Amino acid sequence: MRRWGQGLAWVMAVLSLLVTLMLLLDPGEEPKVTRTDYPVSRYSHDEDGGIWFLRAGEGQHLVEGADPETFEPVPGDSRKGFFYSGLARDREHFYVDGHRKPEVDPDSVGYLGRHYYRADERVYYRNTLLDGAEAARVRVRHGDYADDGARLYYQGHWIAGADVSSLSEVAVTERTSADFYYLKDASRVYYRGKVVQGAEPADFTVIRVEGDTWGNHYGYDGRRYFFKDQPLPDQVADTGRTLPPGALQLLQADKEFGWHVLFHEGDTFYFHQPFTNELKMLCRRDSSAPLETLAQGLYRDDRHLYYAWVEWDWNRQSRGGGRGLQGWSSGLAVVPDVDPDKFRFIEKARYRRSGSALRGGVYDAVGQRFFHPDYKGAAPYQAALMGFDESGELRHLRHDSRCGAYTESPNRPGFFRDMKDAVKWIGNGFRHERQEDGAD
Repeated sequence: MRRWGQGLAWVMAVLSLLVTLMLLLDPGEEPKVTRTDYPVSRYSHDEDGGIWFLRAGEGQHLVEGADPETFEPVPGDSRKGFFYSGLARDREHFYVDGHRKPEVDPDSVGYLGRHYYRADERVYYRNTLLDGAEAARVRVRHGDYADDGARLYYQGHWIAGADVSSLSEVAVTERTSADFYYLKDASRVYYRGKVVQGAEPADFTVIRVEGDTWGNHYGYDGRRYFFKDQPLPDQVADTGRTLPPGALQLLQADKEFGWHVLFHEGDTFYFHQPFTNELKMLCRRDSSAPLETLAQGLYRDDRHLYYAWVEWDWNRQSRGGGRGLQGWSSGLAVVPDVDPDKFRFIEKARYRRSGSALRGGVYDAVGQRFFHPDYKGAAPYQAALMGFDESGELRHLRHDSRCGAYTESPNRPGFFRDMKDAVKWIGNGFRHERQEDGAD
């Protein structure tokens, strides 16, 4: 019993230390000051002469030592939508993303675009020096790529072996922000400065992922599919089965009607797990006939009509009413008792549901009506096909999740995060009580 008590004491001591460290590392709330933005920049100033910089995902940070009388941001790109430079200067100093860069003379800086700038005989990407670059010849190529006629760089880092003389943009199915991460030469494809292993540059195409905000970028070279800089595996996880070369076909790359990118081969549907780059079996159908896309997230074969669905797994937390994202479910469902040969488009229409207007297409199958929404909205559950109830109101079709996959969010709330939040919540309560006591 004594040994058990000692063990519990050690556990509590370690947990207390972890919580203390997390609280010490937490920057807390930023000071509440009134700031005025400098035009088209992430810099601002307050009434007391303080200069601030807005860092993505971190909030406002004070720019130490900046002279408010002579401070000015360096204008960013304006050719294809505005792109903030993050650069600034005053009479004595130069700043990058809110930090002073003492080795750079502010009067020598010439902005090149996409965070690249020339300073005297050197070129930088933000704080990264382009090693070995001929400063006078450096130019921004595409996205965060730049070259000096001999060397290729990505975000300031040299890409060894690149053939600058044959550089060109890769093909795209449709223009998206993913295009800026890719570039190719005569023998290789590059993704964020890394070589896309095994990709054929002549046939490589960037695949548009509808509604993607997670940076899940895919490509195809006519033989294989690629996720970022890696090929999708030929082996299906947890089965030991290896797919024949070129057998896999893309079915759906859509984050609006399905979180997982879906593929098919023969009578089998597969999904890609992006966090581990695994190809996994989703389910099997009772036909090997070709699949036809009827609309976004809507498919058919010779026997069935299929629609895609997605559900966001939100977990409501008890403290403060906040919510935590646990993961995502998505997959395919069969519309029961519908002959795909009898499924016909009728008209475009607009309906109201849960206070929102939904536009889309109305379909009919021997007197049974369906609705395919164009606008997905922000509801936790979305499906590419809906039905109508007896009163003519839209309703979701019922389905099971046998042809579905679940992926856990890597940022889902956990024990230590909950403990940290609990301690902060208690601490805020004590502070609030002290403030009230002081007011009395």
